[in-house]
Amino acid sequence: MLKNIKTANLNSTAQEQMKLFIAESGMKAGDMIPTEKALEVQLGISRTSIREALRSLEALGIIETRHGVGRFLRKFNFDAILNNLSYNIPVNVKDFREMIDVRIALESTFLQWVIPEISETDIAELHEILARLENEVKHGYADEDLIQAHTEFHLKLYERTENRLLADLIRVFATIQRTLTVLKKYRTSDKSEFIELHRRLIEALEARDPELARARLVEHFKDVIAWSDEHRDSNL
Repeated sequence: MLKNIKTANLNSTAQEQMKLFIAESGMKAGDMIPTEKALEVQLGISRTSIREALRSLEALGIIETRHGVGRFLRKFNFDAILNNLSYNIPVNVKDFREMIDVRIALESTFLQWVIPEISETDIAELHEILARLENEVKHGYADEDLIQAHTEFHLKLYERTENRLLADLIRVFATIQRTLTVLKKYRTSDKSEFIELHRRLIEALEARDPELARARLVEHFKDVIAWSDEHRDSNL
């Protein structure tokens, strides 16, 4: 099934061939991957290249190693992708603006879905997180240090959806934003307004008004959108 490899990029080709092997052989999650020796014979390349390719597949979350037992096909999950996403995306203003657009689209949709489910306890906890964020602003926390509480606020907004992927993506967006804040020197133009915009969002949730909540959500991103639009053609 696996073709003999005679190319310069043996590691990359071996990795692709092993992906094909997994896909075409009908392997299921939990099945054992052939040994390095068996793969070496089938691929016709060195065991060193085989080993490097297997390590790459493990880093991608496709396989896992059970020490003393062997390598096994993993059940599909987003963990490996998400854990590396924020470090693999080039951090520049144009890409950041595109990610903000994606984030707004995702959150706008989920926010309208969650409004019927959100409880008074949830709203009280949002107020508590906002109070902590406001206290950090009053004590002069830097933008990058405000991101943790800000992220907690957004995670709380969508907690009722029980959508783990959305929560993980929000964390990824936050990591990328923090990186850009540190590297590109982005600063919130008016932190008092930043707090007030979050308070208005909570008020829209209290009113159980999906359209108003969506408008408040988009509005609360206006500062970072304005900054990214201003700098997207620069060398930042």
